[in-house]
Amino acid sequence: MSQNASTNENQEIVEEGFGVSLPNLLNILYRGRRVIFYLTLVGLLAGIGYGIFTKPLYRATAQVRPGIVSYSGQGAPIREGALKDVVRWFRKALFWDDMYEVKPYDSMKVPPIIMADFISSGPQYMRGGDVITLTNLATDPLLAVDTLKRSIASFNRQASQDSSRSSLQLTMGGVEVRMDKIRNNISRIDGEVQRAELEIKKLEAEILVVDASNKKLAKKFDRLESGRTWRLNAAANSKAEAEAGQLRLVEAEKMLQNLMASEPITTNGRANDSDAVSEILLQTVKRNEAALAGELLSTVNQLSAYIYQSTTRADSLNDSIKEIDMEMANIELTMLVDMVQKKENLKLRIIDLEIKKSVDLVQDKAELEDDLHGHQVQLDMLTPLEQVGRVTVSQHPVRPRKLRAGSILTFLAFMGSLFVVFAWEYYQRNKEAISFEENS
Repeated sequence: MSQNASTNENQEIVEEGFGVSLPNLLNILYRGRRVIFYLTLVGLLAGIGYGIFTKPLYRATAQVRPGIVSYSGQGAPIREGALKDVVRWFRKALFWDDMYEVKPYDSMKVPPIIMADFISSGPQYMRGGDVITLTNLATDPLLAVDTLKRSIASFNRQASQDSSRSSLQLTMGGVEVRMDKIRNNISRIDGEVQRAELEIKKLEAEILVVDASNKKLAKKFDRLESGRTWRLNAAANSKAEAEAGQLRLVEAEKMLQNLMASEPITTNGRANDSDAVSEILLQTVKRNEAALAGELLSTVNQLSAYIYQSTTRADSLNDSIKEIDMEMANIELTMLVDMVQKKENLKLRIIDLEIKKSVDLVQDKAELEDDLHGHQVQLDMLTPLEQVGRVTVSQHPVRPRKLRAGSILTFLAFMGSLFVVFAWEYYQRNKEAISFEENS
């Protein structure tokens, strides 16, 4: 009896809604179907509107690490800076002081958000990497890239001004001093090249002088050769004249000798008879013979003097020819040996200067330029924060995710509609008890 009463009481409780059963749940959902439908529809429309009206966002990503602030004695780079400090600097948007007055950031009321993350430790408690990943979302992909670049530049500028990083300034100063020395050496080599070019021009001018001297010596040699030819002819003529005079002298001497050796002319018997005419003729003959003898003697003397003069002249010309031969030999030796050797020496000096200018100095300059380039690379690598690679940006928007956003809003609206339906059902079934509690 009592068992049947308790069963009826439980059934009444279920019928009044204080119990939970599948038919009751379905009835509640059926009665609130319009609320569920419209609220879910509102959520769906909200998701669609979110996807339509929300501006797409692009993600820019950059990787940085603590930069090189100095070099060891062996040239190995030395990095300084804690990763956590760098991450904290970006997360607190300390770069905003350098950007808020620059377009297009001057129109922003708040600084852009830059997320900075790094792996502090690897598997099995191993030390993590030293690379920090920076990300920024913006409606314009170029703006996202520019934000990261400007923030990195701001960090480097502020860190370079920090007195705690004086080693960076000292290293940069030392590298610049070495670069200035290398530039001075390069300028010195350029000066040596110019001096070598001037020396080459000077030597070329000396070669021209040598050629001119050779031409003068050649002309002098030609004049001497012409004079030698004339003297040879003159000496030969003088010798021939002397020989001809010698022949005439011999003939004159023979004639004189014959004249002196002839018997004196005497008168015959009639002469002895003191014939006046014969005497006169005899005297005339004697006078003629005496005159002829005088003339022959004078001719002999003249011929002797002429022969002596011709011989002396020929000897003098021969001596002059010997002197000319010696002078010509000296000129020829000078032209063929001294001038040629001098010219060859000048050409060798020019070749040596050309090699020095085109090879040695060029190689020295190239080595100095390589050293300068190496120091420039070291100087460029000196930075508090080093960017690893380039800043990348997504090709397609990463926000909003329309499908996921619509799904989430639709699901939330559906769940909210269920909550509203069950809450309203609870209120309707228990409003008397709720009113009674409020009145009491």
